[in-house]
Amino acid sequence: MNRSELRILVARLCEDPNQTKFTADKYNDTLELSQRQFAIDSKALFKDQSIVMSPMTAAYAINSDYLMDKLVTLNGEELDPISRNTLQAKRKGGNWSDDLGTPAWYVIDPEEAKKTITLYPVPDSSAAGTALIVTYYCLPAAMSTDASVPLNSSTLLVGYHEGIAYKCADMMLGYLQQTPEIQAKRNDLQGRYIGKINEAIQQFGTTKSEPMSFHVSNVRVR
Repeated sequence: MNRSELRILVARLCEDPNQTKFTADKYNDTLELSQRQFAIDSKALFKDQSIVMSPMTAAYAINSDYLMDKLVTLNGEELDPISRNTLQAKRKGGNWSDDLGTPAWYVIDPEEAKKTITLYPVPDSSAAGTALIVTYYCLPAAMSTDASVPLNSSTLLVGYHEGIAYKCADMMLGYLQQTPEIQAKRNDLQGRYIGKINEAIQQFGTTKSEPMSFHVSNVRVR
């Protein structure tokens, strides 16, 4: 379903077939929140980002749609996540950034202004041209038009569009006065949403991915 079709379904679930209780913008905004929540709850979307390392460079930009890391590998070997405190304790000299070698650990700073992955030890001269693969759970692209398809237009996840509609309808009904009837309807929608989340986790939570994106200096190639 595209956004227009989802909006129609949500309106029906809200017993608002003519879309007069809420504006189209209200439906669209809540659909956007709902698809993001579905991606977060199901972890059904993840991507591989390939980052070409440079000697003496520890920190690298990660994609802006990063949600949380799933796996980081170097030459097929899995790197372990590490906290900044533990990283500091591992330092060989006065400053951990002076330690050179083959990276074995990583720290990801998800702060929006940074969005970086930092490696330890710092890559040495042997790292030139070597690709680090960062597999991460991602947030879906925004549905900017009525023709937009949710969840990054993934054909594997078409069967879970209803889950987004259930979440959206529940949120839309939350804007109304909470009568026993409305609450019962919301409880039903919440149950349907959880059912779709569990189904997505079982079926696609560990298999859905997108093509790699390559980051070389300030140039990205797909």
